[in-house]
Amino acid sequence: MAQRVLIYTNHFYPENFKVNEVSEMLSNDGLEVTVITGLPNYPDGKIAKGYGYFKNTTDVVKGVKVKRLWLIPRGAGSKLRLVINYLSYFASCIIYTLYIGLFKKKYDVIFVHHTSPILIAISPIIYKWLRKPKMILWDLDMWPDTLVALDIIKSKKVILFLETLVKWIYKQYDKVLIGSNSFASKAKERVADYKIDYFPNWAEDVFTQKNQVQPNNNPQFPEGFSVMYAGNIGEAQDFGNVFNAIKILKNEAINWLIVGDGRWLKQLKEKVSQSGLSDKVTYYGNNPLQTMPYFFSKADVMFFSLQDKEIFSKTVPAKLQAYMASAKPIVGMISGEGNQIIKEANCGLSVNSGDYIGFADAILEMKTNKQLLLQYGQNGEAYYNKNYSKPSRKKQLSSIIKG
Repeated sequence: MAQRVLIYTNHFYPENFKVNEVSEMLSNDGLEVTVITGLPNYPDGKIAKGYGYFKNTTDVVKGVKVKRLWLIPRGAGSKLRLVINYLSYFASCIIYTLYIGLFKKKYDVIFVHHTSPILIAISPIIYKWLRKPKMILWDLDMWPDTLVALDIIKSKKVILFLETLVKWIYKQYDKVLIGSNSFASKAKERVADYKIDYFPNWAEDVFTQKNQVQPNNNPQFPEGFSVMYAGNIGEAQDFGNVFNAIKILKNEAINWLIVGDGRWLKQLKEKVSQSGLSDKVTYYGNNPLQTMPYFFSKADVMFFSLQDKEIFSKTVPAKLQAYMASAKPIVGMISGEGNQIIKEANCGLSVNSGDYIGFADAILEMKTNKQLLLQYGQNGEAYYNKNYSKPSRKKQLSSIIKG
């Protein structure tokens, strides 16, 4: 009989997160997979069309059973509303976990997709106490370090409490998967080395297949050299310094194309407008994943950035793999591991976080040396295929689950 795997996650289809592909990988590997998640409400802040408290709470997606639990949607993303969103889903998880733990057939493996907050990793521990399955935590958001970096918490007592809590959580799991090598030292402070596996991100199939699907809204693109960002536009992405680079290059024939949304987008738009730079920046909002290769094809260079914080220097954003798999040259404003990967792969140029002058210089250098762009793109794709490919991750994941 096939192993039964239960996945806990804050987000699942139609929300676009890597856990969607993880569930599909496991299902295609002959496992019986069930996902526990909340009502989809990211990133818009309201429950997605077609779903509701009494609508499509039980579903099947690509052979994967899905149970969607009640929560209060995140709304406009205020701190209070986010806390309510997290706590409501946490309460639903606790109740549903007790139900399946006491009254349903046993799951052999629990797989937890931790983005944020760490609450998602607690309910599965209750299931462990009841049924003793194999426990796997995929930790994509190193708590409490991220909260400290974003100045969300400052109290030393709260930080100590959270660190103690996370250390206890780690010890309840048989395996902890980390997305960057730089997280290893921190993880090893919490659990034994043998419990930790490096499990980097990979690019979705749309980026490796490069099928261009044009969005229904028929976006328009300016002519000339274009630098594009695709993804979340939040505090961590350091768009304040991206804006500083935009100002430095205001007299250059450079277009900035911003694909995505987030809590910092409104502030970015205000800064651009107030500085008279609206003709330099074009916004495209959120778009379906399958349209991303089309957007990428309109850019000469892709960029990404993270704040100058220690935790972010250890982070490798998933968009790096997407950019590489798409054979696009990359400009980074990021310290640490992400910076090193760009240089090791020779897939573009990178400066340290916060160095907006160097960032602007790098973009200008790439604009004036277009013959390098094709080579950068090819180098990135080759490095991706060697180090991050989806088949490699699928083989690794299968070994972890079945081992």
